[in-house]
Amino acid sequence: MTVSKESNLMSGFIGVYNLLKKQGHEFVVITARGGFVKEMKDDAIRLLEENNIDFDKYYWKIDDKLEVCKNENVDIMIDDDWRIIKKLADNNIKTLYFGDTNLVKLEENKYIKEVNNWGDIYRFIRNEEK
Repeated sequence: MTVSKESNLMSGFIGVYNLLKKQGHEFVVITARGGFVKEMKDDAIRLLEENNIDFDKYYWKIDDKLEVCKNENVDIMIDDDWRIIKKLADNNIKTLYFGDTNLVKLEENKYIKEVNNWGDIYRFIRNEEK
């Protein structure tokens, strides 16, 4: 998979990740990577290691993110798949929707907030803490 091997972390991620970790936030990876194309998991791990990113927990090859979110008591889920966002929001899990990668527009509500970058994510999390 050339696309996976050449991918980079999103702009702004490392700074926001480090800031939120320093503030005591936990990060849990819940991803389908490694299921259909095993190399995508390996490439993701390599990218994280190269950037000294160490999440608190990892769930690879996950088809049902709702079950893991419930079991982990996830406060906020960040995803770019509108179907996952809708399913989680319908089950009262707050979501941040990277909607610019999909053509589907979701109406924002108590459980869905559209974000465009890691600055938006940081501001949302800080506001939730107030």
